[in-house]
Amino acid sequence: MQNKARKLISSIKKPFLKKVPTPYPLLQGEYLKGRSAFITGGNSGIGFEIAKKFLENGASSIVIAGRNIEKNKKALAKLEKNKKYGSQSISYITIDLENIDESIKLVKNFLKSNAHHKTNILVNCAGIGIGEPIGKTSVEDYERVLKVNLEGTYFLSQEFYNYMVSHKISGNILNVLSSSSARPATTAYICSKWAERGLTIGMAKKFIKDNIVVNAIAPGPTATDMLGISPEKDGITLKNNPSGRYAMPQEIANLAVILTSDLGKLIVGDVVYATGGAGTITVDDITY
Repeated sequence: MQNKARKLISSIKKPFLKKVPTPYPLLQGEYLKGRSAFITGGNSGIGFEIAKKFLENGASSIVIAGRNIEKNKKALAKLEKNKKYGSQSISYITIDLENIDESIKLVKNFLKSNAHHKTNILVNCAGIGIGEPIGKTSVEDYERVLKVNLEGTYFLSQEFYNYMVSHKISGNILNVLSSSSARPATTAYICSKWAERGLTIGMAKKFIKDNIVVNAIAPGPTATDMLGISPEKDGITLKNNPSGRYAMPQEIANLAVILTSDLGKLIVGDVVYATGGAGTITVDDITY
């Protein structure tokens, strides 16, 4: 009965949905020519679009990191079709940031075996948002969220910082936060994003002397699988957002290119909000 009701509601809603996504500018050139990037959460959503956009802008090497090997393989196959040049290298590594010790070991081995690529961009995009708000949060959910979102970002960044310094590499670390990092912290997820924001500023201060630039992007509601939104099927209308719509992951990826290229060289320790107003001009006065 419930399934029938859902189908009926869906059939009623479909004609009124905005099916065609708002056009977004295509940032394409050679802004990342010769650069090599390691992208966590790169097998789907915003992380995948960042990987794709990096290739479109001339990156010589892309490594996507995710915990699901099948998703990694599928993402790799899609990215192979998106090569701008035949010489571009694309690979994946399967790591689970809930086990940070094992993940760091795998990353260390990977960097040693791929030393010829000289990785100079780390994008921390992996993250989970599970559990109930404060008052109903379980210890297990809290610890899982903080472990993946904060501990994973902290220790991977540390590993890549030490790697870049030891190889005399000038580079970038880009953290993908959330508009939630500007909202009252009522969940473990929002707590983790507040902490990541502080970590971004701290790493930027410590790492800039070694020519490693650290910044963050804070997307608002974005049309990805994480939110269960398919622009082709569902449209991108979002009435609660001042902009009236969801962000497209490609728009976030455009900013990632700018912040990790020479275009953004003097942007240091900053958080660029790409929210359509959600979390910036609206903080806690609407639900989204």
